Amino acid sequence: MNVSAIIFILILFAILMAFFSQERYDYFPIALIIGAIAVISMLTFFNVEEQEILGFINFSTLIFIFAMQIIIYYATSDRVLEYISIKLIHITKGNNRLLFYMICVFTATLVAFIEDMTLSIILMPLIYRTCQVLKIPAGTYMMGMTISINIGAILTPISSLKNLIIGQEFGWGFGEYFANMGILYLITLITTIFLMDRFILKKEESPTEFNKKLLLSFLDPGIVIENKKHFITTAIIILATFAFMLLGFAPSLVAIISAAILLIIHMKSSDFSEVKKDISWKIIILFAILFILSNSLTKFGFSDLIATILGNIINDNIFIAVLITLSISSLLSAFLAGTPVTIILLPIFSAIVAESIFPNPIIIAFISGVNLAGNFLPQGSACDMLTLTLAKKYKVSNLNYNRLLKNGFLFASLHFLIVLGYTMIYALILS
Repeated sequence: MNVSAIIFILILFAILMAFFSQERYDYFPIALIIGAIAVISMLTFFNVEEQEILGFINFSTLIFIFAMQIIIYYATSDRVLEYISIKLIHITKGNNRLLFYMICVFTATLVAFIEDMTLSIILMPLIYRTCQVLKIPAGTYMMGMTISINIGAILTPISSLKNLIIGQEFGWGFGEYFANMGILYLITLITTIFLMDRFILKKEESPTEFNKKLLLSFLDPGIVIENKKHFITTAIIILATFAFMLLGFAPSLVAIISAAILLIIHMKSSDFSEVKKDISWKIIILFAILFILSNSLTKFGFSDLIATILGNIINDNIFIAVLITLSISSLLSAFLAGTPVTIILLPIFSAIVAESIFPNPIIIAFISGVNLAGNFLPQGSACDMLTLTLAKKYKVSNLNYNRLLKNGFLFASLHFLIVLGYTMIYALILS
């Protein structure tokens, strides 16, 4: 174990996380400087080969991030997601409770396949405009959406980068996620919707019949389609993309092929110079740096040290292993972005899982902790912060930081207990 190297990398990690978790200063220049310092130091002082440093980077994840941003770009520009959203709102016929259920179920399901920020950006204005026409406050519906998004994130290996990284590490594809997380997803979502309806929505005003009819006269899903050929083609390709992923093909391979097909199809109407403006190159580079820092800690012995300490505490007790995994991942993810937390913790919990004869409950606790803990504090979830930003922009009267903090914390605590109970029962059945 190289103690000096571990301390050095941990300091770099702490500086990067401090800048990444605030909004006042741009974290990207700091990330580049930290990445350069880490690589030069490992090459010069810690005798790490250049090829080994490249091996620290999970290129499959970076390819997936890049390709999915292209796919989402065309899904948005060809109005596929907007069409589906308006169609579902139209189905509710202005019934505010049905509208609330539809928003929660739709977002919790679709976010299992579509990145949460994109979904929020599309849905938030629709929810606000719908509530305006119905003359009801939009805050509860927005809050239901953002809480449901964090629930839906546990369902598939492509719902978030956290899940993709964890799935690649432990060999979990769609089948494993559905089998292990599906029941937990349903229990958590149904309980959350029921309680929000019972104690929050039921106390709010309902729209009048006149406003319901007014909504139906305004909403026409067909008006959002600008190019029918591109709309249909893009919808088919997106469905095919997820179908091939469900069949077990590598998500990064399927995504990059689908992205290439979409670029070719749209070649006459748009070129890559337009698409690349919407690609977040910062995130791709940041994750490469995080992979280098995290896996260098593993090389220098830090992950094995922590895993050994936790292993001694756990002492082959699966229930303690689940409690520790869920608690640590939830605590860190409540204050920091979930993906960096996942990259930091993955080598540690991977070592613990390797020593366990019942690994699945530990993996379930890990996935749940880094995803569901985003509801504890608004700043722990980019989606929550976007919700608050848009609520302030639209001057939504019944949604502010304090209300989202209070309700988000209550439901995150409930989700923690549900996950703990689920994983404990799971472990009890296995043992």
